[in-house]
Amino acid sequence: MTDQAGTGRTRQLPVFHCPYCGDEELTPHGDGADAWRCGACLRAFTVRLIATGVTG
Repeated sequence: MTDQAGTGRTRQLPVFHCPYCGDEELTPHGDGADAWRCGACLRAFTVRLIATGVTG
């Protein structure tokens, strides 16, 4: 995830595989940029980064 022009907002990077079945046949799902649909197992999901483990 990268900082956009010093705003403190981050850009969501794409998901490369389904967290349930591991397949790579993913398409965006719904109106939001953070929802994905797997063509293999037919699940829809979101992935969100909570923390990096780095203390500030």
